[in-house]
Amino acid sequence: MKKYFVILSILFISSCHKQNYTALDKVWEPDYSVDRSQSSIQAFEKKDSVKMPAPGGIVFAGSSTFTKWQSAAEDLAPLPIINRGFGGSTFPEVIHYANETIFKYHPKTVVIYCENDMFGKKSKTPEQVRDEYVKLTKMIHNHEPKAKIYGVSLKPSPSRWKKKEDVEKANQLIKDFIKSDRNHDYIDIWPVMIKDGRPDGSIFLGDSLHMNVEGYKRWTAVLKPILQKDE
Repeated sequence: MKKYFVILSILFISSCHKQNYTALDKVWEPDYSVDRSQSSIQAFEKKDSVKMPAPGGIVFAGSSTFTKWQSAAEDLAPLPIINRGFGGSTFPEVIHYANETIFKYHPKTVVIYCENDMFGKKSKTPEQVRDEYVKLTKMIHNHEPKAKIYGVSLKPSPSRWKKKEDVEKANQLIKDFIKSDRNHDYIDIWPVMIKDGRPDGSIFLGDSLHMNVEGYKRWTAVLKPILQKDE
């Protein structure tokens, strides 16, 4: 009897720990319209009408760091890149447009990068950012159960360095979730963007937020070998 009591106690503690880990933070409601980027979606649809990407490609989903990577397909060739990042987007918007920017392409791989959620007028906590990431990736698993997912760490930017601790915490929370999720890996982009303990200013544009050609060269050096392993 004592043996069974110990086993039950361990199971109870484990279930409580799991429940605490996966519990959602206070639900965050957008203070903006999640369809405000409709013009970007229409531009994607126009491009698809000219030439629809073949199924089984690598979809880039997220915000302007992907949008401004205009040479992504060339830089990462011959990988079948389908870049569907749209500028200024947050996770609620990426989720809202998931059918148009992810699922319609039936991707083999989805790479996620979205960093704006903590920097709006009504910012999210790191926990709320993690929760939105979890929501998006669960949708991907449901729609494309065989797809591999990569989450790219929120990058260190000079213009947002004041919230460094929040960014690091969000990255760690997302990384912890990814470790427990199936067919899912984390890509840490910080090592190639930091110099002397701070963001390397030489790889950013004048706004100190978006990257220049050198910045994307560094991203290419990190992402390409990882993505090639899945081909």
